[in-house]
Amino acid sequence: MPTAARPRGTTAASVAPEGSGPVYGLGALVLVLLAALTLREVSSLIVPVLFGLFLALVASPLVSALERRGASHPVALATAIGLVLLIVLAAVAVIAISISQLVVLIPRYEDRLGQVIESIRQFLAGYGVAIDPEALPGMLTPGALASFVQSTAAAISRTAAAIFVLAFTLVYALAGAASLRSRAEAAFGQQHALLAGVGRFGLDLRRFLVVRAQLGLFAAVLVFVLLLALGVPLPALWSLLVFAASFIPNVGTIIALVPPTILALLDSGLGAAVAVVAGFTIINFAQDYLLQPKMMGTELNLSPLVIFLSIIVWAWILGPAGALLAVPLTVGVVALLEASPGSRGVATLMRSHAEADLR
Repeated sequence: MPTAARPRGTTAASVAPEGSGPVYGLGALVLVLLAALTLREVSSLIVPVLFGLFLALVASPLVSALERRGASHPVALATAIGLVLLIVLAAVAVIAISISQLVVLIPRYEDRLGQVIESIRQFLAGYGVAIDPEALPGMLTPGALASFVQSTAAAISRTAAAIFVLAFTLVYALAGAASLRSRAEAAFGQQHALLAGVGRFGLDLRRFLVVRAQLGLFAAVLVFVLLLALGVPLPALWSLLVFAASFIPNVGTIIALVPPTILALLDSGLGAAVAVVAGFTIINFAQDYLLQPKMMGTELNLSPLVIFLSIIVWAWILGPAGALLAVPLTVGVVALLEASPGSRGVATLMRSHAEADLR
């Protein structure tokens, strides 16, 4: 029996059965969910690899700068790698020492914690809000807090293997970066959309990471001075938390504010806690509304809703580190979506505004 003529300029692969769009969409959704569950299962291995790749992306301009100053490529590479690893190890050391000190400090606040909880309960009772007297203390006893801190300390003690993986990822990524572009062009062609997307992703992400690091350092130094002046214990730990939280849009400031505020309340009273909140608010205002607008390149053209949801999703997949990596990973996903004509519309929906130059 003769078959119907196929329209000119089409192929069998390009003629999809009617109604197959929802089927393909459902299949894509299933694949995405399977990929997310797989990443969640291997997150302990994936997280240091991702950190190593992002650190290599940030450190690569340092290699080029050293070479322009006359250093050979091996010397510039070794210097950049050594500097990055030194900073990482110093940060881990400060966190480990601070948490060990926090474990010692917590039992001292047992009586004070009980008084604060009772004051909160009486305050809420005055407004008709009844709280089980045993429920809240049961959740916030020094023993419960100490258990949480000790579990955190145990997790940090297991970071040796993660740092090992991070270091090797950093070394191989920086060492192979010089020839990666030429190899990719040989494999895909110079005009391939994927190369354009990856190149744009690298530039945008490097700009974002560098600027956020500068803003985070500014806030961390001011927070350290503030907490030191107020006598809040462990100011170095909370300053590092502020620096890390600067990479988490929208909710990072709240995350960084809670622990030092609670510790100030237990150690020095309500006045110190209020001073911590006021100081954080002023520093955050200066960071976001005075400095950031003057530092060009922080706009990644992502919808605020997409950023918020990405923090939740990546934190579920990769754990707490996923919140730090949420924006870089989402930028990478959008860049990959833009590289394919079939998924470019989805990428446009994730942007805060459409870009006319996307092809």
